[in-house]
Amino acid sequence: MKKRLKIDIKSFITTPYGATIFPIVLLFISFFLPPEVYEYYVKEPNYMFMNFSMFSFVLICVLYYYIGVFIFRFKPILNLDPLSKVQIPPAFIKFIALINILLCFLYLFLIFYYLSQYLQISPIDIVKGKGQYIKDYLGSAVIIPYGLGGLLNLSLVLQIFVCYYYYYAFYLGINTLTKYFYVSSAVFIITSILSVNRPVLFIYLISWFLIYTFFKNRVDLIKNLTGLFLVIIVLFIIISLIREGKINLTFLLDRLSGYTIAAYNRLALILSGDLSYVKAGIPANFYLLPVLKIPLTDLVFHDFREYSRISLETVGSAGLNSSYNMATLFGGIYQAVGIATPLYFFFLGVIGSRLYIAFKRRHPFGILFYPIFYASVAFWMIDVNVFFCFSLIL
Repeated sequence: MKKRLKIDIKSFITTPYGATIFPIVLLFISFFLPPEVYEYYVKEPNYMFMNFSMFSFVLICVLYYYIGVFIFRFKPILNLDPLSKVQIPPAFIKFIALINILLCFLYLFLIFYYLSQYLQISPIDIVKGKGQYIKDYLGSAVIIPYGLGGLLNLSLVLQIFVCYYYYYAFYLGINTLTKYFYVSSAVFIITSILSVNRPVLFIYLISWFLIYTFFKNRVDLIKNLTGLFLVIIVLFIIISLIREGKINLTFLLDRLSGYTIAAYNRLALILSGDLSYVKAGIPANFYLLPVLKIPLTDLVFHDFREYSRISLETVGSAGLNSSYNMATLFGGIYQAVGIATPLYFFFLGVIGSRLYIAFKRRHPFGILFYPIFYASVAFWMIDVNVFFCFSLIL
């Protein structure tokens, strides 16, 4: 009976339902977190404590998402034939891993070359705590031509591909991809750290967790979830050190809360009508379909840096800490469509259901899209949307 229960929990974790565990846990933490604790670390009033309107709204959106997943798991919308019998040669995966490594090195070279050209910043300066320059100037004062600044997004897609087929080969008893997988992963993670790109790095870590859990016959979920959490915390600290130069415990808890729980505080003000990025000048379609640019081109749909500045100023005007502007995906969509927000999450549930089926059938469409979809759901408590720039790359 105990073994059966473990298998069921493992199966649940890898489904579109299981991805919602992360934002739901943080929702409960934000709902019950004592105001004085939150206000001490984040330095802003707490509007989410025992806020039943916010709490109910999020749960209704998640419920509609569950309904979308459940209903559309029966009849396929896209006719994706199972490819489980198709054997992709290990040599091809090795080739993809090598390409990915080259892309990472090229990406780092371009960043440091153009930083040195425009700002006289060297790689040593970045490691010593000037990583914030990358966030402040890359894409504005420091321009990497031909859209090559998006190489890391392409690298993420390739790395997920390598990750999937490494564990698939391991599942089949083939061990020829091990060194390629680990070297490629290490290079990708180091590149993400040195370029202070937390979103791409954490999306990959969540995708890695999903694929690993899906293929391993015996998985200690508590141990793995704890390990994932600790790895994310450690990498968060390392990147914060690179960005800020030095940190202490209070600063670290401020940052961790600001990038997670504080988003629900902003959601509370959005639902009450006291905060709106859209009214401040950000287009509503930026939240509905946030494709920023065509990959590897200079064609840009949205000025992300300008939008970020507007939202930060709006947060400050509302009396909140102006260092944080994320308001959960629930808040972003609510600003665009209002009370129709649950329908948007129903639509996401439909997508998740179909991608999960394609993923289980080992169809390339599902292999590439579902891990990123799963990670995007896991980061709903921030404002990650699966329609971010990755959709066009895929």
